[in-house]
Amino acid sequence: MDKQKKKLEEISGKIDSYKSSRNDINAKYKEKRGKQISIAMRLSTELVVSCVVGAVLGWYIDKWLDTKPIFFIILLILGIISGIKTAINTSRQLYENIPKSK
Repeated sequence: MDKQKKKLEEISGKIDSYKSSRNDINAKYKEKRGKQISIAMRLSTELVVSCVVGAVLGWYIDKWLDTKPIFFIILLILGIISGIKTAINTSRQLYENIPKSK
């Protein structure tokens, strides 16, 4: 009986150590995934907001000056360009802040 108890305790210890190491890995993965999702949301928000702001400003200027699609198209294109440029700059800054592994 003593042999069986020792084996069971040994197996139980191995299972517990495996579970704890697995939990550590899962916690690190969840943290990394959360950061990736927040970066993606930030980049997409910057892109969408700049496009919307350009379109809305262009629409109001066209309405005010009674020149229907001219300013809308121009400011929409400028908003898209601005959004892409901002997303590239932000992603470049985030890439530079990533610790380099040796």
